Amino acid sequence: MTGSFWRTALVLGLLSAVGPFAIDMYLPAMPAIGSSLNASVVAVQGTLTLYFLAFGVSQLIYGPIADRYGRKPPLIAGTLLFLVASAAAGPV
Repeated sequence: MTGSFWRTALVLGLLSAVGPFAIDMYLPAMPAIGSSLNASVVAVQGTLTLYFLAFGVSQLIYGPIADRYGRKPPLIAGTLLFLVASAAAGPV
């Protein structure tokens, strides 16, 4: 196998880990989020539910776009959008 294969496998593996890492960082912060926003536990847990709903619906949008334009451009656009949104939601 060539080095290109392993590089592609590594990039795809790291990209697939971004979502779980984001959730793993968010879950321990839920009590602090609730107290800083004066929100109930149920309201903070609702944000996680909305995340998963948005994740599921976005696949209905991403699939046809990826079929039309290929996999790489939507992947790059989605990763950039994730980075910008994460930076915008950073510490206040």
